[in-house]
Amino acid sequence: MHKLVKSLLVIVMMASGLLIAQPRTEAASYSSYAYPQGNVGLKKPQILFEFMSSDITPELKSYTMTIDDVKVDAQWNIGRMILSYTPSEDLQPGEHTVDIVLELKDDRYLPLERSWTFRIDERAVSDLPAAPTAQQSEGIEAINDYRVMHGLNPLAFNKSLTYAAQVHARYLETNKVAETGASMHEEDSGLPDYIGSDLNKRGEYAGYTGAFSEDVSYNGNPDTTITHAIDGLFDAPYHRMPFLMPEAVEIGLDKQGNYTVIEFGLKNEGDSRLVVSPAPGDPYVPVDFDGNETPDPIRNHSDAEYPVGYPIMVQLAGKFVRDVQLVESKLTDRAGNELDLLQNTPKDDDHLRNEVMLIPIKPLSPDTVYTAYVKLSVIEDNEPRVYEKKWDFRTEPIEDLGKSKLHSDSAAYAKLMNQPDKLVRVVSFGLADTEFVLDDVIVPMKQKPIVKDGSSYLWIRDLAGALGASVDWDDQRMAAIYSKQGRTITLYTNQKAYALNGQEVATNSPAILDNGSTLIPVRLLSEVLGAKVDFDDTTRTVTISY
Repeated sequence: MHKLVKSLLVIVMMASGLLIAQPRTEAASYSSYAYPQGNVGLKKPQILFEFMSSDITPELKSYTMTIDDVKVDAQWNIGRMILSYTPSEDLQPGEHTVDIVLELKDDRYLPLERSWTFRIDERAVSDLPAAPTAQQSEGIEAINDYRVMHGLNPLAFNKSLTYAAQVHARYLETNKVAETGASMHEEDSGLPDYIGSDLNKRGEYAGYTGAFSEDVSYNGNPDTTITHAIDGLFDAPYHRMPFLMPEAVEIGLDKQGNYTVIEFGLKNEGDSRLVVSPAPGDPYVPVDFDGNETPDPIRNHSDAEYPVGYPIMVQLAGKFVRDVQLVESKLTDRAGNELDLLQNTPKDDDHLRNEVMLIPIKPLSPDTVYTAYVKLSVIEDNEPRVYEKKWDFRTEPIEDLGKSKLHSDSAAYAKLMNQPDKLVRVVSFGLADTEFVLDDVIVPMKQKPIVKDGSSYLWIRDLAGALGASVDWDDQRMAAIYSKQGRTITLYTNQKAYALNGQEVATNSPAILDNGSTLIPVRLLSEVLGAKVDFDDTTRTVTISY
């Protein structure tokens, strides 16, 4: 089981000051960022001083940077307003001091002088890997599968973010943090493998100076793949949020034992964009969510209980967006029936800012088309604006089918995301096999087909799972009750008949009981399922299209 902890967004820390004019009669304010500070895990860290903003354009006449009183060949980037230097040789573990002097071309202002210290950690590395490991590549590809499905840009590998993920995952695994109940986004300086108390300090330790967001997953089985951990994070609504950020541009991740850490590198996003999930047209959406997430998405809804329906996320990205409010939301099934929804909004959920979470009270039905609608009111560029979105998606007939198809070929998956109600599903049962094939995905059978008295039989629960239906057993009537989207079939095992929506029909090929399991003959399938059924006698394969 996954134990999930909320994602965090951290913005780089800045300092501010004044550029004092020579006569000391006026001053210009500025904010700046100096790196590194604190504990550093790189022996050759990039050392920089950046003007974040200023009342004037600080054109430099001269500049100097010294490290431990030794002048270095720092470079001034006028476009980015950064003075930077990267050592060519490893710095020794321990404390180092940086001093800079910036002399402006405008002689009215005194030179700017800054000094700061940092410490090279004893565990620091000389160089970061230029490419991801096979496991990290698998994880990046899995995350980008979800990005492609939602029409978002793929994320690029970043070695500093990957290093940050790696050292934090090592700390979590070494100290078995999930078992202690402590936050998996924080570190305790008294424990082994400590690198920084919070996300910002860990980013600086790894040499990452931008803004980023973090997801952490814990799974009790250390052999669980990184893709499985990522799938669990995506299904959890709070942890799905970083996956859907248009402003995310790069990624770092690593798995150590039971822990997977993902760092999403962000850039400022100017244009507004509404992103919804499940994605419009997604034909393989899970039906439910078991609540394995911290914080608990339904904590503010006292009457709700798990499992609930698969959560719907609505996110509005944009640099100048604020005061997001939910005006209206609706979820209806194919027949037009409206489902009850739990609503989490920035107004009542302190973990949401520009996002809205809609959670169906009950699990959704398998292989069913749903229509979602949402209307938001926001303040954008200090002006009121309304966003509306209406879209369809279709649930998967059997658990995890969608994830298997998405990760096997995300481009092919994206091509299926057009009119999900028109998509034809195909399932094949080989009567000599121990598995069936559903939409090109191999699924193990719970029970192998049998041949009895010259007729071939399939287990009803394998069949129902493949077709996105439910099955119950009526002990009094000795019958299996097959249900899907208003179609109810009673399959008697003690008489040569079945009932379709209560209307009994005689048949020479009734269902049978075999060792306590209900099996249905192949020749009866086309009569009762409302689907196209073909049988290839040469390969002894049943193919059902629906």
